[in-house]
Parts: sequence; C-alpha cells; structure tokens
Amino acid sequence: MDNPKRYKIEERIGYEIRTLLVMMFIVVVQKIIVVTWVGWAVNLVLLLVVLRVLIEPITTVLRWAVYGGLLLDLTSGSRLGVHSISLITAISVVYVLLSRITSESWVLPIVAVVLGGTIYYISNGVMLLVQYGGYDVLTYIAAVALPEMLVIVIPALPVFLVLRWLRSIRRGELPLEDRKST
Repeated sequence: MDNPKRYKIEERIGYEIRTLLVMMFIVVVQKIIVVTWVGWAVNLVLLLVVLRVLIEPITTVLRWAVYGGLLLDLTSGSRLGVHSISLITAISVVYVLLSRITSESWVLPIVAVVLGGTIYYISNGVMLLVQYGGYDVLTYIAAVALPEMLVIVIPALPVFLVLRWLRSIRRGELPLEDRKST
C-alpha cells in the first residue's frame, strides 16, 4: 500500500519546484525582456513579493523572497544572499507595519511598495557598503533607488488588483456581479 505521507512530500517538492520555476521566469523577464523592451530595469521581484505579503501567508512570500533573491544574486554577480536578505527585510517590515490593515484599501499597495522599496534599497545599500567598503551614497540614491522606486510604484495598484483577483479565483470566490439573486 502507498503511504499517504509520501504524496504530501511529493506534492510539497512539486510545489517548491514550481515556485522556483516561476521565480526563474520572473527574473528572466526582469533582467532580459523588460530591459530590452522598456529600456530600463523594473524590479519585478520586489514588486511581487511586497504586494504578495499583503494578500498571502508570510511563509509563502518568504520562500518567494529567498528564491527570487538567490536568482537575482546569480544573475547580477553580487554575493549570494544579498538580495534575499534585502527582500526578506523589506517584506518583514511591510508585514509588521501593514498586516493589520485590510487589503480592500487601494492606497495600501502603493504605501506597501514605497515602504518595502525604501527598506529594500536601504538594506541593499548597507550590504554594498559592507561588501565594497565605500561608495557615493547620494549617487546610489539618485541613480538607483529613486528611479527604480518610481518605476515600481506605477504598476503597484494594477498588479495588486490582478494578484487579489487571482487569489479569489483560486479560493473559489465569486465576483459580486456573478452571484445569483434569490
């Protein structure tokens, strides 16, 4: 007879592999396709993990942050774990400060992306300072942090609404207009 626990482990491994493949796709889109089409980098991993922390369990989002951070490290040439630590720090702060607010507010995703982006770039700047010893902080803020923050704030609300809609489909919730009145 087959052991039912074996299927749970197999399902879990399959889920983790699927999550890793999704994150690989997102990182490839972020690093190659978006830069080619748009002409500048859009930090899709940061945008997605910060917005997912508002609607998904923190353990799921932490796995996305670790996988996405490690893949960003592998594709950017930074030390292994730098982006993961920055992403985990950002989503932890967003979770602690904004988890009690309902996700029905349309201002919440914009505040979460600004807060998460600020923490992410501060953490990334500190890691750069530790790794390389010194750099021009004002140049980092003006050339990296502010432009990338402005770029990810623009799609924050539409991406959040799509993520929330996908979550409601996955849970089997019906939109208000599809419900039959009795």
